Amino acid sequence: MNERKKMILFSVINSYINAGEPIGSKSLASEYSLNISSATIRNEMSTLEKMGFLEKAHTSSGRLPSDKGYRAYVDYLLESDYESSIYSLIDIEKLEKELDKKYANVSNVVENATTILSKVTNLTAVSMTYKNNIKKLINLEIIKLDSKSLLFIAVYDNASIVNDRIYLNYDISDQELKIINEVLKKEIVGSNVNDISQKLKDLEDSILKAYSQLLNEMKNKIYNQSISDLTKEVVIKGIGNIFNFKEFEDDLSKAKEFIKIFDSKERIKDLMQDSSKDLRVTIGDENKISELKSSTIITSRFAYDNDTIGQIGIVGLTRIKYKQVLSSIRLISDLLSK
Repeated sequence: MNERKKMILFSVINSYINAGEPIGSKSLASEYSLNISSATIRNEMSTLEKMGFLEKAHTSSGRLPSDKGYRAYVDYLLESDYESSIYSLIDIEKLEKELDKKYANVSNVVENATTILSKVTNLTAVSMTYKNNIKKLINLEIIKLDSKSLLFIAVYDNASIVNDRIYLNYDISDQELKIINEVLKKEIVGSNVNDISQKLKDLEDSILKAYSQLLNEMKNKIYNQSISDLTKEVVIKGIGNIFNFKEFEDDLSKAKEFIKIFDSKERIKDLMQDSSKDLRVTIGDENKISELKSSTIITSRFAYDNDTIGQIGIVGLTRIKYKQVLSSIRLISDLLSK
């Protein structure tokens, strides 16, 4: 693509990002002072449409960017000095203080960062933190709530904690529970997480044979919840920001569809699927989730400390302000890694 086509394409994109309306050649010529005639602009726009970078609007003679056009724009930004665009909009010193690791734990700092990203970009912000060093179970306690209901608490060596209810189909006495806790502390606490399943099975086959349901419930809590869910802490902020887009204001069913995605942790994990890239941008049809085929997802990796890594980013329509959003995400992820 030559420089003139690139200039026209990027002008169409900037116009559509700001106004959310298709633009014609005459309006583009007057709005952006491109120093070329509207006839030339119209011909170039037609060529860009044939190349797949622009689309013709159904309701007017104007054109709007395609996913391919946005991709060309984003790739250009990523190769240029886009980051400086945010520095005049954010008080960096204040932000550094708000994300200072000395005064809060990792969960609070990342949640604060996600809130800030949502406010700065006026978009829905998402983060996922991975505690990647669970090796041992360092404490375990079962507390009686009533005759058939227990509270299971497990603490891991990376400070992760699981607490959940276990419902039994038989009554259990205080004395029985005391003995079970003593056995579990002796046989299970201090074990490598990879060995716990076999140790619980051994106990089920021997001294705790009468409590197989309890042991199986514990096993499920440890492996189905603690090892998968505990290591991935999800934070979502600013879902209501979608109404900053008139597309959602005008179509509430579309808004509900978008909001519903954030009801499920599994869907959020799909959003953050590729943690191998420092900065990941997926646009429109590049997204695997069908409800997000009109959206852009941008995420950046961070390394909070030796034991904790994560991703933070945004979800919004494809016509987001890419310069400011990319800069904001990169800045905040860099501060989380600092």
